[in-house]
Amino acid sequence: MSLRRLLLLAILPLAAAIACQDAYAPKALYQVSADSLRLRALTGTPIDARSAVHILSGSEIVPGLSETFDFALDLDADGKVVIIPRTKVLTCTSVCQLGITFPTTPFDSLYDAPERGYVYDSTRTVVPGQTVAFVTKDVNCIPSNISTYDVYAKMVVDSVHLADRAIFARLVADPNCGFRGLVPGIVPKH
Repeated sequence: MSLRRLLLLAILPLAAAIACQDAYAPKALYQVSADSLRLRALTGTPIDARSAVHILSGSEIVPGLSETFDFALDLDADGKVVIIPRTKVLTCTSVCQLGITFPTTPFDSLYDAPERGYVYDSTRTVVPGQTVAFVTKDVNCIPSNISTYDVYAKMVVDSVHLADRAIFARLVADPNCGFRGLVPGIVPKH
């Protein structure tokens, strides 16, 4: 086989792949973020305690002072962490929806949010070390060239201090609307 033919056979698949890419397909613009959270339980703590989370910004929120959050955390009688969707804490006046699922993949190995399996707007219990994945509707989604309000994230509770009802967790969120990448510092491909 001639060198010219070998070169042509090597280049053709690359040229075909480039030609088949959709120039109008949405592209992620922002890196996936990672945040460490120190929250207080929703009940049994001062009214100004930060017990809620806004996924898109990774912010710890005081539920009584802001309606811009996706879920709050509480502790049940057994000391387990309870995830409470915003719709269960206050009346939702805008687009609100929180899906929760528990992937079997360890937190640090979950590179993409699951596509399905979410339970919507239900209170769920999680134990330290258990991976939680979220999908939420966020009207404040960072502008992008995709027409969806879906924001994906993952969280793991690292520890609970029952004496002061503190919950320590890590949150990784993809700020690109509709993208499911969960590797911090990377601009996701899908």
